[in-house]
Amino acid sequence: MILPQIHYPKYEEIEDPNMIKAHVPDLIRPYKGLKDVLENNRKWANADSLREIKFFETLNKGQEPKLFWIGCSDSRVVPETITQLGFGQIFVHRNIANQFDANDFNCMSELEFAVHYIKVEHIIVCGHTQCAGVMNACKDHLSPNLKAWLSDIRRVKDKYPELFPDPMIESSMPQSEKDKLHRRLVEINVSNQVSKIASNEVVQEAWKDKKRKLAIHGWVFNIKKGHLEDIGVTIGKQ
Repeated sequence: MILPQIHYPKYEEIEDPNMIKAHVPDLIRPYKGLKDVLENNRKWANADSLREIKFFETLNKGQEPKLFWIGCSDSRVVPETITQLGFGQIFVHRNIANQFDANDFNCMSELEFAVHYIKVEHIIVCGHTQCAGVMNACKDHLSPNLKAWLSDIRRVKDKYPELFPDPMIESSMPQSEKDKLHRRLVEINVSNQVSKIASNEVVQEAWKDKKRKLAIHGWVFNIKKGHLEDIGVTIGKQ
């Protein structure tokens, strides 16, 4: 499923005291060692602007996020930054190629905690373009651990062999064609994870409550554009 081009409306800059200002992160912030990391933290935590709004007093009261984010560990895809949401608004689980594995205690415990204890209303599986995990899932040079972890993607090759061209053919393809194949595989991977989560007993149990709001969504982060794109895969109560 290839998404149509999405055109976003242009907004005029309006001075609104309640408007959240976009966070502009540093592309590169060099550091000499871990001491610098700790020092950066102290400077941030001691900032007058945070003290004035009693930031840490608010955090200390607990969390009630409505979103459970299952994303990739890629260092370029930071949920809080690309969604421009704040502390306490997203419960996050990240791993290589945004997989959900019911046999993985980490995945399952976080799903249970998010659904049964925090009672999130939305589970978002977010893949991204230029995902090395997806690109290399079927390569022979992978270690046993990575082959096992990415086995879900490796199985896609049986159903969609056209997405895995012969290396010789792939080397002669224009980059735009390679990007299309990769995007398609990223979307299939996201869709598969959404389906697995929806069929999991934790989610099925939550859906027995008629008043419970809970849906699973599939998104892709387009690194080149910076856009989060809904790929049209959403599963709610049947």
